[in-house]
Order: sequence, then C-alpha cells, then structure tokens
Amino acid sequence: MQELIQNYSLARPHPDQGHTRLLEEIAYLEARLVAIGQTGDCAYERSLARSYTELLRARRRQLADIRN
Repeated sequence: MQELIQNYSLARPHPDQGHTRLLEEIAYLEARLVAIGQTGDCAYERSLARSYTELLRARRRQLADIRN
C-alpha cells in the first residue's frame, strides 16, 4: 500500500505541461489587457498594454510551434 501511495504522490512531468502553461499565460495576458484596456489611461498603462501585447504574440507563436 505504501508503494501505491508513493507512486501517486510523486510529481510526474506531464507531456502537455508546456502547452498548458502557455494557455495559462495567454489567458492571464488577455485578462490584463482587458483590465487596463488596449490604450490605457496613462503612459504607464499604455506601456504595459504594449508589453502585454508583445508577450501575447510571443506566447501565441510558441503555442503554434508546439502544435506543429
């Protein structure tokens, strides 16, 4: 029984872990863009929006690479 417990309690790398992580990051970045708006109210928010947009593009490219 102890072996069974140890087997199920060990962290195992999932083959789709990178895919899942990218989807989580994309969802986070999209939510942040919605929260601050595409244009933002001030220079700081506009800068964040540009950074998030670039990160979002990069994550989507990475996701496309994984799918291919």
